[in-house]
Amino acid sequence: DLNHIENLWWKITYRINLRTPAITTKPQLIQALQEECDRLTTDDFKRLIESMPRRVRECIKRKGASTHY
Repeated sequence: DLNHIENLWWKITYRINLRTPAITTKPQLIQALQEECDRLTTDDFKRLIESMPRRVRECIKRKGASTHY
């Protein structure tokens, strides 16, 4: 729940799944991954960093159990 990379992968995967036509080859997937990584902004990273205190509080509250993050 405290691993930011999972949130970034979710965002990248979500954007790739919205693409039309659908990606059907490995080269297309590699290209899409590169494009979506390039689309990440400093604001994307800033939001993740700023969410950390909330995430830590939630993990403490749930005594380490899963959260919605």
